[in-house]
Amino acid sequence: MLRRTSSLPEKGSKIIFAWAFALSSCLIVPSNGTTRRLGKLDNSTWFPYYDLGMNSSPYESSDQFPDFSPVGALFSNKGVLGTGTLIAPSVVVTAAHLFRNTFSSPAPQPANWQFILHSPFDEAAESQKYQVSQVVLHPGWVARLSQLGGIGDGDMLGVDLAVVLLEREVLGVYPAKLPAEGVEPIGAKVIISGFGNLVNGTTGSQGVPNQRRVGGANILDRVVVQVEDANVPSEYLGGLLAIDFDSPQLNANRLGTGETAVDYLPPGTSDATPVDLEASTAVGDSGGPAFMKIADAWRIVGAVSYGSSDSTYGDVTVYTRIANHKSWLESFMPVWSQTRKTGHGGWLESDWFGFFLPAPSNWNYHSSHGWLYLPESGQESFWVWQSNLGWWWTNFSVYPFVYSSERACWLYFDQLQSTPQKTVFFDYGKDEWVLVP
Repeated sequence: MLRRTSSLPEKGSKIIFAWAFALSSCLIVPSNGTTRRLGKLDNSTWFPYYDLGMNSSPYESSDQFPDFSPVGALFSNKGVLGTGTLIAPSVVVTAAHLFRNTFSSPAPQPANWQFILHSPFDEAAESQKYQVSQVVLHPGWVARLSQLGGIGDGDMLGVDLAVVLLEREVLGVYPAKLPAEGVEPIGAKVIISGFGNLVNGTTGSQGVPNQRRVGGANILDRVVVQVEDANVPSEYLGGLLAIDFDSPQLNANRLGTGETAVDYLPPGTSDATPVDLEASTAVGDSGGPAFMKIADAWRIVGAVSYGSSDSTYGDVTVYTRIANHKSWLESFMPVWSQTRKTGHGGWLESDWFGFFLPAPSNWNYHSSHGWLYLPESGQESFWVWQSNLGWWWTNFSVYPFVYSSERACWLYFDQLQSTPQKTVFFDYGKDEWVLVP
């Protein structure tokens, strides 16, 4: 059983329902019982899409392409399939409707679900299957379910989000980074991924079963920073991102100039020319990620909520905007959530700061710096106190350059020459190399 995806209704066909606690109304998308699929360009084979989803050459994780290793399949013992993205060693973000899409549906049973980090997911070893310990649906999603049976798999309010907690931590994988401050730029490239049935953009009827992680690309066409509906409490409103599926014939620009606005997406412009490996949506199932390069890093900016029914050209995919719920997501995440668990004596590996071993009282033993005191375990920027050096600051964009408070200048930390017993750096204030025991 794959997830059903809502069609994009005309304005007059939207369902209006009352919020029991507000005596007011909002809009949702009705379900039509169809299967959502990953759509590709009809003039391309599936092989480059497979290669992208697996970060195979020439699509290795780099400045040009995100790392897809934290993207896995969410699979239930009843055959329900979705996609989730690891954002901490034991925390996954996905779509809420994957677990409960009507008020009459029972609460999700964690024991029925697994998060599988392997492609194809049906060939995963037991060590690559992670039992789910808890499923937490966004409060806004839970609230909308009580109205008219919660009709519709996706929603237009930007709250179709769930957190999945795993019974054990994932080792050897860097979790995806959450959004940075600021608004995602319209016209920027997004790289998308997921598992699910496959179709090409022309026919939409070739529902090829698939168990592989597939990648694709698109251009961000719409951003709704905050959904506005005076009839819905603000805590139950989020944000939206949207892409459309352009064809090689340049005749399917659904979010282009002059087109009828879709739901809460405002009118705007959109380039009708497809990008290389253009795709209609992140996943044939639910919750698949959209990655964007922002603030010097690839970050998950959206999770698939709903779209049109067949993923052919002109299809619009609407994502829940992750940035609106960043604080909510972070409330489930441990310290050093962006690091990779090595599985060796508690050592962690940062993709920019290297190997270190957390110790009590904010002390950490770094493989090159030795003992460091970090009063706040920031993920991408922090102040550090180091013996014989005092306080210095760095972040993932500038390291191994650090700013020394005591010397009032920038230093360049020599990672190859330094050890826990000696620190070698270039002092730009004195224009000389320095060795500190």
